[in-house]
Amino acid sequence: MLNANDKVAGKQKWEIKTSNGQIPVGWQPFAYDSNDKFDPFLLRRCTTDKEAGKQEWEIKTSNGQIPVGWEPFAYDYKDEFDPFLLRRCTTDKAAGKQKWEIKTSNGQIPVGWEPFAYDANDKFDPFLLRRRTTDNSSRATGKSSSKPDKSSRGTGKSSSTTGKWDGKQKWEVRTSNGQIPVGWEPFAYDANDEFDPFLLRRRTTGRWDGKQKWQIKTSSGQIPAGWEPFAYDSNDEFDPFLLRRRIK
Repeated sequence: MLNANDKVAGKQKWEIKTSNGQIPVGWQPFAYDSNDKFDPFLLRRCTTDKEAGKQEWEIKTSNGQIPVGWEPFAYDYKDEFDPFLLRRCTTDKAAGKQKWEIKTSNGQIPVGWEPFAYDANDKFDPFLLRRRTTDNSSRATGKSSSKPDKSSRGTGKSSSTTGKWDGKQKWEVRTSNGQIPVGWEPFAYDANDEFDPFLLRRRTTGRWDGKQKWQIKTSSGQIPAGWEPFAYDSNDEFDPFLLRRRIK
């Protein structure tokens, strides 16, 4: 059931654009176009969130490691040597102390690891996992409206990067098969799958609303109120942005 914060999220309004080599104040990097060699980073901003409008971000590749303060948030499946994309919020001092690890799933998700991205070119081990190895109370490190509890899921702030990291959390992942079952959240997209591209996740331990219900769609050139841009189809030249909203 939607709480007060979710109802507020239902009125939020988003804008999206490419980075053009820089990230303006108030814009958050959230996805990556693996087919664009010149301007691949995708940005979003919530125009109904005044606090988020003051944040500033930086982006870079991992170069094989994740420096302190940088958060893994996306994956370039066409880069064989340095595919992980990192971001950091330079206006959040607490976030500057966080430390992350990343790995592939090897067919399962160990306790304490969160699925956050997908490698569309890997047929055998495509899910990418992350976990935070330091604890902080940051609230601005990429909140993807997917906070694993019964609070708001559409604020444009961080999901699992907010507050204390739960080292005992446990997740499941699956494809959508054309629908999103109750309790599952859409979080990624497989651009190479024409028939079942949406990837879902749910948390099976801790605070997670097992009755939540989501809808997904393409943007058709605009983002209606209450819909959040969360993924990108790099193979679609005409309508690549993917939207989601929580309805229950």
